[in-house]
Amino acid sequence: MPIDGQHLQDIEEIRQLKARYVRYGDTKDWDNWVELFVDDYVVEIEGMPRPSKELPTEARMEGRDNIVAAFAAVLSGVPTAHHAMLPDITITGPTSAHGIWALNEEIWFPTCHFQGWGHYHEDYLKIDGKWKIAQTRVSRTRVQEDWL
Repeated sequence: MPIDGQHLQDIEEIRQLKARYVRYGDTKDWDNWVELFVDDYVVEIEGMPRPSKELPTEARMEGRDNIVAAFAAVLSGVPTAHHAMLPDITITGPTSAHGIWALNEEIWFPTCHFQGWGHYHEDYLKIDGKWKIAQTRVSRTRVQEDWL
């Protein structure tokens, strides 16, 4: 797909979408966070942050409302700091795109200080003129869990 003004505008809108994703998640602004996703949003997580050693390290969840409710339940009151950097965004069609972002994060559960490094792999859809996240796969290359 040739690079033109619309192409560059779409890339910038996706960059801003991801910035809001990180900010709303870290500030626990679930009402605005939920608006960033399509209704049938899917997330897959490798090296999942967990407040207990007994919980799985991988997960797959479906449905925007289910996913936001699950994140809110686990992370409400838990300080987090996420960094999504170095976006590699490909516009794949007039209303579709794919992006890969470098990821660095810290989560301070009462039971564990979690640090993760890796990548977000995301698919985006443009619906009614607004980009939304359709699917996220988090692949971590390194995880450090310091149990308290």
